[in-house]
Amino acid sequence: MKNPGLGKTFALLGQLWGYTAPRGDWRVRGRIAAAFSALVAARGSNIITPLLYGAAVDMVNDEAGFSLKILLLLVAGYALARLGQQVFSEAKQYLFASVAQRAVRGAAITCFAYLHQLSLRFHLERQTGGLTRAIDRGAKGIEFLLTIVFFEVLPLFVEVLLVSIILWSMFGGFYAAVTILTVAAYAYFTIRVTEWRIKFRREMNEADEEAATRAVDSLLNYETVKYFNAEGSETERYDEALKKYETMAVRSRTSLSVVNIGQGTIIAIGMMLMMGMAGLHIQEGKLTVGDFVAVNTYLLQLYVPLNFLGWFYRELRQALVDMERMFSFLDEPVGVRDRDGASDIAIDGGSVSFEDVHFSYKDRPILQGISFTVPKGKRVAIVGPSGSGKTTISRLLFRFYDPDKGTVRIDGHNLTEVTQSSVRASIGMVPQDTVMFNATIGYNIGYGRDGATPAEIEDASRMAAIDGFIDMLPEKYDTMVGERGLKLSGGEKQRVAIARAILKRPSIFLFDEATSALDSRTEKEIQASLNEVSKARTTLVIAHRLSTIIDADEILVLSEGRIVERGGHAALLAMNGLYKQMWDRQSKGFADGEAPSGDVVPLPQTRPAE
Repeated sequence: MKNPGLGKTFALLGQLWGYTAPRGDWRVRGRIAAAFSALVAARGSNIITPLLYGAAVDMVNDEAGFSLKILLLLVAGYALARLGQQVFSEAKQYLFASVAQRAVRGAAITCFAYLHQLSLRFHLERQTGGLTRAIDRGAKGIEFLLTIVFFEVLPLFVEVLLVSIILWSMFGGFYAAVTILTVAAYAYFTIRVTEWRIKFRREMNEADEEAATRAVDSLLNYETVKYFNAEGSETERYDEALKKYETMAVRSRTSLSVVNIGQGTIIAIGMMLMMGMAGLHIQEGKLTVGDFVAVNTYLLQLYVPLNFLGWFYRELRQALVDMERMFSFLDEPVGVRDRDGASDIAIDGGSVSFEDVHFSYKDRPILQGISFTVPKGKRVAIVGPSGSGKTTISRLLFRFYDPDKGTVRIDGHNLTEVTQSSVRASIGMVPQDTVMFNATIGYNIGYGRDGATPAEIEDASRMAAIDGFIDMLPEKYDTMVGERGLKLSGGEKQRVAIARAILKRPSIFLFDEATSALDSRTEKEIQASLNEVSKARTTLVIAHRLSTIIDADEILVLSEGRIVERGGHAALLAMNGLYKQMWDRQSKGFADGEAPSGDVVPLPQTRPAE
């Protein structure tokens, strides 16, 4: 990513200021004002110390006018000034620490919440490892700007100005001019060389992000790596990324030597001019030894912090780049957005209808004129070959996407005219691929409804036929399931998903191959439970195993984004079309004396007349 330009930099700082000093929050703004007051006091104490130190040296060297009382006062003043500088600096940090951390938290939370508002399409095209690393670096960039730049870099230049004024008024314009020119040359050289070096830092960060992405992706897919015996190749891929990072890191570090040598040369020349002129003026009687000490002390106070100017500038630029990247997520279009004034949907039975719905993923058409209705309290199943658009229908119903053309309705309400939150709250989803949080089983089931009691969680577990398994575990509902539920089998994860949906108590149930990972016995138990909990509720079932949906009120057969057949199980078999072909393929194993795919017990090919 390119470095932000001047306009973008001011825009970023404006965004940052909004998090640092929120409008109307006078308590926070008061802490900022107090912190700046402490900063001014600390810098003032720092400027006074060389003058007191120089005066004390002159007093020691002046045998005729020596006064122990005055010397003690000068020494005490010097000590108090040094102590004051330390106290005020710590007070500044104390006052501003909570302001900085609050700003970091506010920006990170805003970005995190916005990412959850972005469309599914955005997240499908992003890699989680790189995304989280970008947010992490952006938050650290904010912290750097607030705690270092505002209280170290800017005060440094203010101190340069004040010291130059003091040197001009007390020792002459030559000292002030050399000081300003030295600092200016130092800053110019540092900025120019750092600009040259920053490309190495950017390449190093890109390599670091790539390595993090590969590591996270590989570890998240631990089982897949094991299935294909790919530990070696994964290690090689990660090593390639680290090798690239190593090369960029070495270039960045070695190029730093150019900066350090150049900075040291400029400071050496400045000090040589200043000290040489001060020594000459002492011989001429224009300056005292104490003045010489004061000048030298001022130079040390200015030049020592200047050694960090290159680091400050480099980190400043990198912080701006990292902030821009994090805040750039806030510029991503939401995709699916609630209309202004959208109201919550009012559910009355929960009938679902798709009216001439068309949808494409970019240039790939998925649904082409889908129309159907699920009357309230009825069960409708959708079947068809892989890639025919079955899962897309569920995503449109959840408003992960909006149709390119056509309308999706619940109880007659156009989903684009009501709030997404209310729509999703009314639907209980059991997905084909259940992903779980790295938490307890109780937490994962309870995720279905915030605030559910332990008794309600246990009741949902019984209905999903997972309570027996949980009771056998030593820690029962407090058992950790591992990242993405890796400690559970496929069937156990699916039963957790079913319990979670039951706990939600929705008006509409959506089952996306809800029993695909279960054995035949458990499948029958779960199917009976699903039939019971969804009784008299609108239910949409997406299925591959036809034996699970033969009792549906209507079956829709999709092919290439179109409904090619529809009707009851018996009527579809009588059509002798695509549904009949799918049924025959799934039942063929029984004619050969073999178990069918998925260990499904065959059910009658016809059902009793209703």
